[in-house]
Amino acid sequence: MHRHSDRTRAAAVLIRWTGVVAVFFLSCCPPPEAADTGAGTEVQGQERAQFLERMRDQEQRIQSVRAAVVQRKRSPLLKEEAVSEGTLLYQRPNRLRWEVATPQRAIILIDGYTLLTYRPDRHEAERRDLRDDFASRAAVEFLTAAMDLDLAELEKRFQVDVLRDAEGTVLRLTPRSPLVAQAVASIAVSLSDGDPVPRSIVVTGQKGDRTETTLSHVIINPSLPGDAIALKLGPEVRVRDSRRPAGEVPGGR
Repeated sequence: MHRHSDRTRAAAVLIRWTGVVAVFFLSCCPPPEAADTGAGTEVQGQERAQFLERMRDQEQRIQSVRAAVVQRKRSPLLKEEAVSEGTLLYQRPNRLRWEVATPQRAIILIDGYTLLTYRPDRHEAERRDLRDDFASRAAVEFLTAAMDLDLAELEKRFQVDVLRDAEGTVLRLTPRSPLVAQAVASIAVSLSDGDPVPRSIVVTGQKGDRTETTLSHVIINPSLPGDAIALKLGPEVRVRDSRRPAGEVPGGR
């Protein structure tokens, strides 16, 4: 029973984080039918191999990304669609700062295997060591792989189908893991021709839930100061550290 609950929790964490692109990840999106059902012409054989090779080549050139982010969530448990907006900074190999402006302010920071969620209006933050949480670690690894289209990493976790539609190219990801498949039916990563960064990522769940994350105003390899993704918390911020039994520590980095 405990093992089953761990698996359910792991799948829930993964679908939540892939929805972040996320980021990911993460301005125009393809029609929902194309993203959710895989409508379009499948690219196979030599054409598919050449496309993936171009993606791998482009991926190597990405060191950082700045973009505006809109995320829309639909669920049978929600009365209406939940929409959040903000900005995203991503820096290889695994540093990310997502500032949510609406509906509630929050800053989500990933630095290596440390996750920090800061809610400035509440003067509260939570710090988590992802190395102690398999599900969160796996989700963040997917997030960073999707942001720079690390196809080698994506193909370890998903069957990758390449589709062409009127808007460009869609990578349809189907989970290889039965654990992930308990919650995630498919992930559609949409790209415009020649664009190395996804314009949208749609995560479709097994129970009618759907999270669509779109990127706009994308700048690839912007000039970033060394502390662009760092966050300095003041002494008034109460920090809950999941690694510490006491639960709370003074504010700080």
